[in-house]
Amino acid sequence: MTRHLLDIESLASDQIETLLGRAHELAGGAPCGKRAGSVANLFFEPSTRTRVSFQMAARRVGLDVINIEHQASSASKGESLTDTASTLAAMGITALVLRHPDDGAASGLAAGLGAVDLSLVNAGDGQHAHPSQALLDAATLKSAGLEGRGLRLALIGDIRHSRVARSDIALFARLGAAEIRIAGPPEFMPEAGEIPGATRMDNIDAAIEGVDVVVCLRIQRERIAATGYPDGAAFHRRWGMTARRLKTMPEHACILHPGPVNRDVELAAELVDSPRALILEQVRVGVHLRTALFEWLFDAG
Repeated sequence: MTRHLLDIESLASDQIETLLGRAHELAGGAPCGKRAGSVANLFFEPSTRTRVSFQMAARRVGLDVINIEHQASSASKGESLTDTASTLAAMGITALVLRHPDDGAASGLAAGLGAVDLSLVNAGDGQHAHPSQALLDAATLKSAGLEGRGLRLALIGDIRHSRVARSDIALFARLGAAEIRIAGPPEFMPEAGEIPGATRMDNIDAAIEGVDVVVCLRIQRERIAATGYPDGAAFHRRWGMTARRLKTMPEHACILHPGPVNRDVELAAELVDSPRALILEQVRVGVHLRTALFEWLFDAG
């Protein structure tokens, strides 16, 4: 049976627990298992953290890795995504890691491939989903001693355009979070009812009060018309995480950020390097989570 990681919703609860548990073991120094196969990274959008960590994870489990630049692929000549993926499968590629600007690109490709034996990993599609980021966020918190059940968290910033926000909310709700809050400028908030399970707040100070985790989200400039991008300093004053705001939170509370960080916009520069910020830990654990993911994908059947 071919396995995919398309979104959080398509994962069974036991699969989520398996991936998080295995990532925790790997992060603690457990050796990774070896698998046979090959993986192609096909990224239609720029990436450093996600792409490199998938590449490192694949090599750790012994997979052959092929990186395909969109500009150098036949997709730039008009070939459909399904035809590109089918061609790669015919060459012997066994997994495809896809980042794409269109919502639902990964699930659409999975449906289009039908019986083609090719595992798909959604590395971010439009504003829709980024499941491995959500999983690594949960794995990072687990390594820091914060389990999902009973967790209170706030997501701050550009919620409307964030696939990370949607996947985080879907995952932490399933893990038993006690409360999930979202807050940001009106133009960066989703439509009412668009993201069930999250409580809308109209200011950051109320949103972060008493929470265990704050997830700061970058303004998605690539998805916003240039005229709609706010002044960074003004955004920081109204919606940025600052040292003053951090002091109002519980002592154990921590900060996550999927990166890349715009210092002194969504997060004060001094907090980026603070021990309360687990940003580099997210990067470290992300390699282990994606290693666990490849083990799981190649164990199917």
